[in-house]
Amino acid sequence: MKKLIVLVFCTLFLLAACGQPKAAEVNIDTVVGDITAKYALSDGFLFTSSSDKLGEYLDDDLILGYYGDAADVPDFSKIESYCVYIDESNVDVYTDVGIFKMADTSYADTFIEYLRARIDDKIAEAQMYPTRDIPTLEASVFAVYGDYVYYVCSTEVQNIVSDIRTALGQ
Repeated sequence: MKKLIVLVFCTLFLLAACGQPKAAEVNIDTVVGDITAKYALSDGFLFTSSSDKLGEYLDDDLILGYYGDAADVPDFSKIESYCVYIDESNVDVYTDVGIFKMADTSYADTFIEYLRARIDDKIAEAQMYPTRDIPTLEASVFAVYGDYVYYVCSTEVQNIVSDIRTALGQ
């Protein structure tokens, strides 16, 4: 009987371990940097947690402006590291590429809701302007893989997502 119980617990443990994907350890600054170079993304801003220079990382004001509102902002203490490219230089076309390594993976789904809210706000705003590229906004991709959350809003969304997935070993 004891052997059966041990066998059942081992099987459940193995099934649980197999059910959670394990992403490759990557330098997300390099991944996003390679993407910005490959797709000639140079008019926007690159924010990275590896910088300590004001304007090169997301401080509280930038987090509020990009991902939150006056009443609610994402908890960046649950994020171990990030690299984000945000280009709003052309008001008709938005380009965002962000990879976040989660310190607390249980927060990933909640964090994705903040990322979705950013794009949803852009879609709502774009409805008032006929020249805005709404299809690109609507085609945005949000995903979790292992310890990583990533999102892409770009005219090259499928190619960039493919690059990120390859880097993460997905």
